[in-house]
Amino acid sequence: MITLYHAANTRSLRVLWMLNELGLDYDLKKMEFTPEVLKDPAYLKINPFGRMPAMVDGEMALFESGAILQYLLATYGEGRFAPDTSSAQYGVYLQWFHFAEATLMPPLSAIAQHSFIRPEADRIPAVAADGFAKATEMLTIVEDTLSDKPYLLGNEFTAADIMLGYCLMLAELFGILNEKLPNLAAYWARLKTRDACAKALAA
Repeated sequence: MITLYHAANTRSLRVLWMLNELGLDYDLKKMEFTPEVLKDPAYLKINPFGRMPAMVDGEMALFESGAILQYLLATYGEGRFAPDTSSAQYGVYLQWFHFAEATLMPPLSAIAQHSFIRPEADRIPAVAADGFAKATEMLTIVEDTLSDKPYLLGNEFTAADIMLGYCLMLAELFGILNEKLPNLAAYWARLKTRDACAKALAA
């Protein structure tokens, strides 16, 4: 049985969404996103960094949302939600899959840290503002990419859409995703109509 440790609005949403898309059975451990919970010795045995997400499959414990998604696809995917490695789109898939965490998440994380997560006395408004500007610039480029297709790879929904979808949830929360980015707004609305996504968001 797969066990997922999950806190609302964290990267564990990606894993929960993918588990739902794959139709896998899992035990969901809902947690509060607080230092006390994340630094609890029992949780640190599963994720020694005290962050989200953490997933246990049998005897193996994993962290890093992107790595967990790739593991789930390789182990349980049966060819779903990713193009074959021989496909001409495989490289593009990898590009967008990793773009979400490696490029787009840092400015979004800066906004989160300096607007919500850190104690108010430790927040630096200029850092949040810089994150907002950088995230907006990046999303404007993705807006153009989605001008003529429903998903990042065209008509095929993939795990890259899950990786980016979590970022768009944050962008909406932070007020970046608005009427100035209509393609992205429509794309995120489309993703939320998927039963697996809706179920993950409601957890």
